[in-house]
Amino acid sequence: MSEIGSRALVFDSTALSNFASSNALDWLTDAFDELYTVPAVEDEIAQGIAAGHTFLRPAQVALQAGEFQIVSIDSALRTRFESEANRLDRGEFEAYLLAWEKGWALVTDDAAGRRVANEHDVAVTGSIGLLVRGVVSDDLSLARANKWLTMWTTERGYFAPVDSVDEALPDDYE
Repeated sequence: MSEIGSRALVFDSTALSNFASSNALDWLTDAFDELYTVPAVEDEIAQGIAAGHTFLRPAQVALQAGEFQIVSIDSALRTRFESEANRLDRGEFEAYLLAWEKGWALVTDDAAGRRVANEHDVAVTGSIGLLVRGVVSDDLSLARANKWLTMWTTERGYFAPVDSVDEALPDDYE
């Protein structure tokens, strides 16, 4: 996990859907002050619901309620980063652009999204990184973090580089 400090967080669809699927959006909105996403992610969530992924409904409700601010991307910025657009899906691309433009942290679990962010010095973290941050700051119990991660991997098909949040905790965590 890159150092995200107190930066605002810009979510792509996968990260947002993970937290929605485990009914963890309330934790996110309580633990982090500035949560953002982009219109493409809002569209992807709606498309997922239309395709039968009802676990995404809490994400749609949170977006509609303004719990995540939705920020549009300027067309000139899209043009400037056209080569990156070919490497990312629309939601990841817009989320990356917003994070780059504002100096905020991108929350993505997509390898290509993380590579693009790292190439352009955009702070990046993922779903597991946020769980680790929650556990380390005592905002989230390790047991609950592991429960959510297990749900993501067993019920939603999320690929995780670790089997438990314990494995991702810093060495000095007690």
